[in-house]
Amino acid sequence: MPQRHATDVVSLVFGAIFAGFTIIWLANLAWSLDDHAVWLAGPVVLVVAGVAGLVAALHPGRDPEDAAPSDGAAIQ
Repeated sequence: MPQRHATDVVSLVFGAIFAGFTIIWLANLAWSLDDHAVWLAGPVVLVVAGVAGLVAALHPGRDPEDAAPSDGAAIQ
């Protein structure tokens, strides 16, 4: 099984920002949103990305020793 690695919070936040603004841009092209909706959506994307970054940064990491399954034969 592949080893788990720590979440890169900076990449997560910038990826969420990029994806959010891309969705806003595509929605504006597809449905011709009014300016008020587009100006409101920008700060919402930034707040959601910031919250995702805070949650990822504050989430306690897993201890590699606790993650490994223990069997009785290994302990002597």
